[in-house]
Amino acid sequence: MPKVKDVVSVIEKHAPLSQMLDFDSAGLNYGDMENEVGGILLAQNVTYYTLEECRNSGCNLLITHHPSVFGEEIDRYTQSILDKAKEYGINLYSCHTNLDCCSGGLNDRFASLLGMKDVKVIDGCAREGKIQETNLSSLSKKVADILQDGNVKFVGDKNKRISKIAVCTGAGARDEELIEYAKENGVDCIIGGESKISIALRVIDYSLAMIDVGHYESEIFCVDIFKEWLEEFSSIIRISQTDVSPYHNIK
Repeated sequence: MPKVKDVVSVIEKHAPLSQMLDFDSAGLNYGDMENEVGGILLAQNVTYYTLEECRNSGCNLLITHHPSVFGEEIDRYTQSILDKAKEYGINLYSCHTNLDCCSGGLNDRFASLLGMKDVKVIDGCAREGKIQETNLSSLSKKVADILQDGNVKFVGDKNKRISKIAVCTGAGARDEELIEYAKENGVDCIIGGESKISIALRVIDYSLAMIDVGHYESEIFCVDIFKEWLEEFSSIIRISQTDVSPYHNIK
């Protein structure tokens, strides 16, 4: 039976913790590297539901993209998550911004899904590249289809021609530095999640375009990446069925 450290070592060969950003809390958030692993559940998030699913499916290692512990201060909700993990005997491991940044990680996967060419790294995590020229409206629909995201929004002229894009999964559309980079480097459109109105207005002032995607939808294929990396443990791996987007589209 493998130990937690055996599974973790495989993940960290692809996404070493040295590649996570300074603010991050990736790694073993709860548990013991020496614990034996009876089953692995893959998900994007640690919630009461995924912990319950873990226990019910006989898994004692929950591997997620988002950490259960974020920052130095542990709030009441986070403590309740850790308490439940302890009660159920579940080890919690997260592969967060190191998965965003690493080669073959989330941003590379997103770039590949979009058919980007001549891809290069921006500021560690984001990716820049070229696509077959299209307009903003058509590209937004393509992104929505790829991510199966019914809440995609765009900023800018729907007829704007797009051939050079920058992508950053998760909360990438909140990154002011990415907007400035786009302006200075001829990027036509930024694709990411969780934009705010001050960013959107800046995009318009700069005559750029932006496609705002769901944080969950742009990162849920983390489980596919984990599954591929952990193929040698496939017999004990389960994919979460309870880790779904908390948002619903009213249309």
